[in-house]
Parts: sequence; structure tokens; C-alpha cells
Amino acid sequence: MEKKARMVLGATAVVLFVLTLWYWKGRAPTPVSVQTGTASVQDIYNSITVSGVIEAADSTAIAPASNAIVSAVYAAVGENVEPGEVLCTLVPADAETVSLQDGVQSVWRAVSDESSESVTAEEECVLRAPVSGTVLELPEVGENIFSGIPCAKVADLDCLQVRAQSPELYAGELQCGQRANVTVAAVEGEMFGAQVKSLSPVAVRAMSLTGESGEATVEAVLSLNGNTEGLRPGYSASVKIFTDFHSDAIAVPMEAICQRGDKEYVFCVENGRAVMHAVETGYMLETVTEIRKGLDADSVVILSPPDTLTDGDLVEVKT
Repeated sequence: MEKKARMVLGATAVVLFVLTLWYWKGRAPTPVSVQTGTASVQDIYNSITVSGVIEAADSTAIAPASNAIVSAVYAAVGENVEPGEVLCTLVPADAETVSLQDGVQSVWRAVSDESSESVTAEEECVLRAPVSGTVLELPEVGENIFSGIPCAKVADLDCLQVRAQSPELYAGELQCGQRANVTVAAVEGEMFGAQVKSLSPVAVRAMSLTGESGEATVEAVLSLNGNTEGLRPGYSASVKIFTDFHSDAIAVPMEAICQRGDKEYVFCVENGRAVMHAVETGYMLETVTEIRKGLDADSVVILSPPDTLTDGDLVEVKT
């Protein structure tokens, strides 16, 4: 009797185990809750951002014909002048009269004025405006000026440009004709269009006072297009240069890209399930990533897919 009871209990346990296994196998799996986005079609621009300075595109620097001392000044910085108008008068000075401080000042002015066309005055004791425009620089009364070294500048402020310095890391991406957006802190909320006009054929490496060399940079000059109201020579500028352009590119939110092994994937929602697509990515922008291969436009993509998500899993989209 006892043996029979044990057999009945054993058989019952087996039946309960089978029923439990059948129940769990037959039970529908719990969907994974996910958030989604959409693969969109848009124009993709790759860009680099460099620093620059606003300057006049057409300026002329004037140098005296001989060493002299400024005796009188007849114009002011910011004043508009016409060709031939007297800027200042001079009295001759010999080498002994010129101080070291004035020499350093004049040489520094000449170095900083290297972007301008330079002319030498035809008269010994007068500096005249060689062109019409706005006076940007003038020597002061009593200042010593040097033969052949510019000391005054006249510029056309209706035509401005940006002189920018690109780190050597990005220099290979720059080409003449590339478009750019320019912003300046002094004109808040405004953006100015520009285009790369020229690139220096050489890189320049700045030297510190300790003799250590800094990062090499390549100079780019960009012409400013359209309205430049509010801009002044000397303003610091942030220059965003568009180095590449892909029209009608497919892009997904950056959170949709996941790494499995050494490959990149995107999970899409198709018929209530997660479907894994191997993709080839392109440019990574601020909020989206370009998809060059492996995905169609308007695909519903899963954002930040969990590491446990696999191909074919049931998913439930959060609303």
C-alpha cells in the first residue's frame, strides 16, 4: 500500500512538472519596452570651426619716404578721406633722433599690417591718402616714423573679409570655394555668410617667449558675402567652414547606433519585433549619424537598445 502511494505521488509530481513546463513554454514572452525614432532624409554637412579676425579686404598702408617725426595730424581714425587728402605732415629726422621704443613700435605695426597693399609716400614731408576710404591707423604728433615702414592705413570698409588660422590637423580638408558661416561675439544673434578665397601654401608655427614652438597653423582668407552691417575690422570671429556635403543622406538619431563586436548595427521595429540591421555609418554630427548603407529612409529605429536585445525579440513602443 505504501509503495503504491509513493508511485502515485511520483506520477503526480511528474504530471505537475510537465504541466508547468508546458505552461511556461506556451506562455507568450514579455515584450521589451523601447523608445523609437525615425530615419530621416537630409542634407549632411561636415564642418570644422576655426578662429579668425575681421579685416578690410581692400586696404592700403602708407610708409614715409624717409625717417621723420610727425609734426601735425589732419585726419582721425574712422574718418573718411579722398585720394590726395593730407593725413599728416612730417619733419626730417636722422637715425640718432629715433628711439629704440619707436623703432620697435614701427616694426610691430609693419608686421601686423602685412595683409595690406603698401605704398611709399612720394613727398618727403607729407603723408597723403593714396585711395578713398576710411582711416584705420595713423601715427601721433611727435612720433618717429621710419623710411619704408608703414605707419598709416586707409581701407574700404564696404568690403570685408576674415583671416582665419586652421590647425594643421584640419588643413588638408580645406579648399578654395568652400562655404562658411561666421559669427562674432560683438554682433549677437547674427550669422554672416562667407567663402574660402585663398589658402596659404605654407604652415606657420608660432614661437613662445621661452623658445618653444606651438601648434602649426595654415592661414585661410574668406570673403564675406551679403550684409556685413555691424562688423568692424579687428573683431574676433568664429568661422564654421563646411568641408563636405552629402545631399539626400539618410540620418538616424545618434542613440540608435549600437556596437556588437566590431560592427555597428541599428535595430528597427518591424511587425512588433526588433530586427537588427548591419549598417555603415558616415559623419557623426551633433545629434544625428549618417547611414551610408544598410537602412532605408523612414525606418522606425530603436533608441538606446539594451545590450540584451536580440534579433526577433518582441518589442513594445513607449508612447
